[in-house]
Amino acid sequence: MVFLRKNKRFWGAAILFGTAAILLHNDAKAVGLTTELAAAVPVQSFSDVGGHWAETVIRKAADLNLVQGYSDGTFHPDGKITRAEFAAMLNRATKQKTDTAGAENPLSGLQNHWSQAEVNKLAALGFIDQSDYKTGFSPDLELTRYEMIKWISSGLAQSEPSFKQALEDTEGTLLPTPETYKGGISSEQIPSVALVKGTGIVDGFEDGTFRLAQATTRAEVSAILMRFMEVEGNKAEQYKGLNELREVGLTGSNLTTITKYKYGMDYNGVVRDFSFIRGISISLRDGIGTMKINRVIAVDSDNDSNVSIYKPMFLENVEKYQKNKYVVFSEIAVQSSVKNLTNLELGNSMGNGITSSTRLLGDNVIRFGLKTLSNRNNNELLNSGNDEFFWVSEVIPKTVPENYPKLSFSIKAQNDDLVRIILNK
Repeated sequence: MVFLRKNKRFWGAAILFGTAAILLHNDAKAVGLTTELAAAVPVQSFSDVGGHWAETVIRKAADLNLVQGYSDGTFHPDGKITRAEFAAMLNRATKQKTDTAGAENPLSGLQNHWSQAEVNKLAALGFIDQSDYKTGFSPDLELTRYEMIKWISSGLAQSEPSFKQALEDTEGTLLPTPETYKGGISSEQIPSVALVKGTGIVDGFEDGTFRLAQATTRAEVSAILMRFMEVEGNKAEQYKGLNELREVGLTGSNLTTITKYKYGMDYNGVVRDFSFIRGISISLRDGIGTMKINRVIAVDSDNDSNVSIYKPMFLENVEKYQKNKYVVFSEIAVQSSVKNLTNLELGNSMGNGITSSTRLLGDNVIRFGLKTLSNRNNNELLNSGNDEFFWVSEVIPKTVPENYPKLSFSIKAQNDDLVRIILNK
């Protein structure tokens, strides 16, 4: 991803809730939040940020007058942010301007509140969706992490058309977080989370969760807003992680973003990606049954410059046989016509070189809630009569063998649509 790496090295920090700081934008301006905040508390006088994970970024933010401390010399880094306070900060963080002081139809619940102008300006700019606050804005309520993420993602979409397109492309994408399968993120929340995740603005907690319903702290907001300022107005295509999330949302696979494979023509000269066969029955050999494919996720096993956004989710440890390969993780469902079908028999019935019956191993299987095959009896999974999707893995070469002009793998569905992937020399 293009994340201005020199800035990350300078601060020596990762972009994680509660564990890191993010570079300041040099156009940051004073925030001026509630009347409780002092206008001129010296940065060095903050008595409660020493040793805090965000100490460096808080002091730099205050030095640039992006945020201010309290009159008693404290900053309250773990204090919660209200909607009004975040609106004031976001107003000063964004480069976007509006000719009007606020929305044409101002939000209700703001009369005579100190943040009225800031909130209505954000609504006019498109950061805040007025339909989210039909019963009133309630400016003094604590800001949830999802509200923060949605405001930021909406602002990005207004700053550059490619971000707006990215929001559309990531509907239904696979988010690399335990909350995808364990719950915590609704389908309507996926695009906003994908946008901030893919651009590196919000990376989640150390366990990969986003905890969208929780409140946001002053330290977190200080760090995240600065990263927003670095991303705002850029092209969405420059962020590889976001490109992966977009491709998965559109096709069900990140193949062309993370590997050197390309989609090739079928026998009729038609090029198809995995979206053409998603959810379509695929015949297995020897009348064993049928298979459906939902997603195909590729991870480069050993290239640090080509790290997939999905690697922490799927490839916790690289096994010997996976080295110098692309590891392909497929989410499939099988309807078996055979009782007590073994994993070996299932794998042999596929014969496409992309999917397999190799089950997933490692602590991340439990941590992310990934369903996979058992090493014993899988009748309940394979003979349920329903589409019970589970994950399997396969490896494909990263280079073409010396005596071959190219490598090609293909999968043909029962509707005769064929997907072919090709690796050229």
